[in-house]
Formats: sequence, structure tokens, C-alpha cells
Amino acid sequence: MTIPCDAAVDVALADLQSLLGGPARATTVRHLILAFPRAEAARTFVRGLAPSVTMADAHAGPPPDVWVNVGFTYRGLDAAGVDPDLLNEFDAVYRLGPDGAALGDVHGSRSDPATWWEGRFGTEAIHCIVQVHSSSDAALDAATAAVRSLAGDSGVIELMPRRDGTVLEGRSLGGGTLHFGYTDGISHPEICWSDTGAKPGQVDFRSFVLGWPTPEFSSAPRAGAAADLVRGSTYAAFRWIYQDVAAFQAFLGTEAPRLYPHLSPADAEGRLAAKLMGRWRDGTPLVRSPDHPDPLRSRSDDFGYAVQDPDGLACPFSAHIRVVNPRDEPLDPVVDAVPRVLRRGMPYGPPLGGDEDDGVDRGVLGLFVCADLRRQFYTLMGWIGRNDFSPVYDADRRAQDAVVANRAKAGASTRLRLPGEGADGGAAVTAQLPDFVHTKGTAFLLYPGRTMLEALSTAS
Repeated sequence: MTIPCDAAVDVALADLQSLLGGPARATTVRHLILAFPRAEAARTFVRGLAPSVTMADAHAGPPPDVWVNVGFTYRGLDAAGVDPDLLNEFDAVYRLGPDGAALGDVHGSRSDPATWWEGRFGTEAIHCIVQVHSSSDAALDAATAAVRSLAGDSGVIELMPRRDGTVLEGRSLGGGTLHFGYTDGISHPEICWSDTGAKPGQVDFRSFVLGWPTPEFSSAPRAGAAADLVRGSTYAAFRWIYQDVAAFQAFLGTEAPRLYPHLSPADAEGRLAAKLMGRWRDGTPLVRSPDHPDPLRSRSDDFGYAVQDPDGLACPFSAHIRVVNPRDEPLDPVVDAVPRVLRRGMPYGPPLGGDEDDGVDRGVLGLFVCADLRRQFYTLMGWIGRNDFSPVYDADRRAQDAVVANRAKAGASTRLRLPGEGADGGAAVTAQLPDFVHTKGTAFLLYPGRTMLEALSTAS
């Protein structure tokens, strides 16, 4: 039943998939990529899987042995027999699928969409991705086998994205760190799940959950039967991102001694790594502690830039965390707000054993969750590719995200300007920034809420 747009809403976490409530409390995740040859196969599969899907209320108690989430591409929902008239009201970006140019994954670069999924299939072949999380290998294997058995019995096909035939599996490196050595998972939006009682700093649930759009928090479908269907669902971009750890370490090893000859090699590399990210590797924000890591502030997220660091002397303007969350930085008039997304992900592949590239695939398997892919996800990807969203980025400061941008993008600046880091107290400029990451696959997914899962389970 359609809910009046002026009615106050209290979201029931039991009706949302668990990724909306927080990261799964597990050390390993497997991503099973599936295709539906016919609608009945899809519905049979979803009918069997739905009781195992973990909902967001699971975060309130002891962690389950296994967390299961399921997302569908637009082609997957179409293949599952969802009414085309309803699908036409879904987010246009979701329906079109990933646009390499908008993502910065340009033709001819290592992130070229033509090379995604190691050339095994095209993104359009993906209909569904099931994520299975666990901290127990035995439980993970059993749950994986159960999903695969259900898929086989339903006539659903598993797509293997690796040339060696192995599944995409993320596994914690310990301590919440990623392959570049940074501590992850510090900054997450705090969500208000109700129209009443919001606390300062909380983000409206409509930034992430579909079915209750307003003029301020847009999402599609906007009204009617389509909005009723998706209520409690969310969109997400799944990204398979390779991290070139050898290139990253080589850059630090070459540039850090040149920039900081007065420091030991280890301290110099640690300082340059912090300038690239905006946090020391332990998580300490440069704005809070510009000269050294501070264990007491390693989880700090209470800081801004406009007053505390307006000239970028602590945190450079193109440092990763300042680009993707400029906080109180002034924005250009055409930018109505800082877009927020929920980040869910896990590193994959073993740590690099030395400084030389060993040819092993490693990086991050990430989900970027939002209600409006264009206004939130694509906007952030645009900022990453070209820092031009704020008046602080004048001609001398305009560059790219120092860590994750694709330098092959037309007009890309490969410099990183470091205010106050020059020998004379002025700005230092790094030598040419290489590509530290490249994209190996992207899919846009819709993670259904409980109502939609039940609808997808029902035979047409």
C-alpha cells in the first residue's frame, strides 16, 4: 500500500538487508556471480535463497555464523520477469549499467571496461551477485555449497570471473588494514532511521534506502506500485579494484627521500603516505595530528577543513579523504551537498612479500551503497577524477585524487601539490603520480528489501 508522502516514517531494520545496517562482522566474503537463463529459474532460486538472506536487525545481537546478501542487476530483474512497466521507473543509471567514462575507467587504460571480469564475460551477462560472509572457513564453505546447490537445482548459472576458475574472495588482512597499509573502516555515516529524533550529524535514511523519496532526498522509483515494490531496498556499485602495491611502494621509496631528506627513510615514506591519504596509516587524521601518528586519535572522525586547515597545510587538497568527503569545505554553487555513500568491502589477495611486483592479483572488493547512483556515486567518481568541485581548487591546486584516480583520463593532472612541505616552507610538488589502482569489474546492483524479496520469490 502506498504510504502518504507526508507521513512520518520509522524504518524497520528487519525489512532491510544487513549491508544497510553496517559491515558484516566477518573476516571473509565470497562473491558468487550468477545468470538467469529464464524467469522461473530466477524465481525458484530467490524463493530458496530468501530465508537465508541476513537482514539489518542481525547487527543488534551476536553475529550469525554466516551473513548472506543478494543484489540484482537491471538485466537480472528483467530476466526474472519483473513487470517492464515497473522496471522503467527504476533509476536510469542503474538501468543503463556502469559507464566507463563516468567512472574514469577510460578506453585504452588498464581499467578499460572491455577488459573487465578478466575477459571471461561482459557486465551485461551478470544478473545477480550473492555475497556470503563468515569468520569460519567451514561455515563459509558450507554456505557457499548451499548457494551453489540451490543455483544448480534451480537452473541458474554461475559465472566465473577469473581465468583460473576461482571465485572472488575477500579476506581480512588483520587489524582492518588494506594492501597499501592504511587502516580502513573509520569514517562511516551515522544514519537516522526515523523521521523523528534525529541527532546532529546523522544522515537521513533516504540517502541510502529506496521507497520514501522527498524533493531533498531523491531516489527512483518515486511513487506508486514501483516505489511500493522497492521500499526498503538500496542500490550499490560493486567494484573489483586491483591495487598495485609494488608501484605504490616504489613511488614512496623514490619520492619520500627527495621531499623529506631530513627524515629517516621509514619516516619519510610514512609522511608521504599520510599526505596521499589524509590520514596516517594507523588512521590518525592529519588535521588532528599533522606531524606524527597519535594512537589516541587513530579513530578520530571529528574534524573539518574550512577552519582547521583552509590552506591544506596539514591535509593536501587532493588527499583521498579530503576529496571523497570534503566535510565543511566550501562547495561550488552547482553542488548542493556532499554526497555520502556506505562503503562495504574487504581486501582480497595475499600481502606483497617484498618490494618487487610478484604478479599476484590483490586489491579490494568493494560495495558503494546509495539511493541515487548519479547524485551520489557518480558525483564522487567525478570528484576523484578531477578535483574541481570547490573554489579551493584553483588552477594551481586542481588535480586528481592522489590514491585512486585514473591518470589516463583526458586532461588528468598527475601532480600532487603539498602546501608547506617545500624546503623553503612553500609548496612541494611530487613527481608524476602513477596509477596505483585499476578496475577489473563493476556492476550496478539493487539489494531488495524484505517486501521485494518476497515479490521476486512469487511465480508470475
